[in-house]
Amino acid sequence: MVKVTFVSADGSSVDVEGEVGRSVMECAVENMIPEIEAQCGGAGACATCHCYPREEWMDKLSPKGDFEEMTLQGGLAEVKQNSRLACQVLLTEENSGMIIDLPEPAF
Repeated sequence: MVKVTFVSADGSSVDVEGEVGRSVMECAVENMIPEIEAQCGGAGACATCHCYPREEWMDKLSPKGDFEEMTLQGGLAEVKQNSRLACQVLLTEENSGMIIDLPEPAF
């Protein structure tokens, strides 16, 4: 199992575990992280799983693809250098312990 810490915009955090090979989005949904809505179910088309992996973890993640970059740039207000779609980030043994900051809820 891979450990992931989700940190809400208010500073509260929750530690969860997910299976290697699953996405950060799936891990968040399975653990009822409210900021990760996942409306498109992981297709990378809606950005409702937008998150910010901490900078120290970025080199352990696969790079953003063109489609992910287009989705992120398609109208999100708080896009940062470390913005990712959680559905496009896979859990691996190498990124166990990853810390993910979450944006302000859109609702």
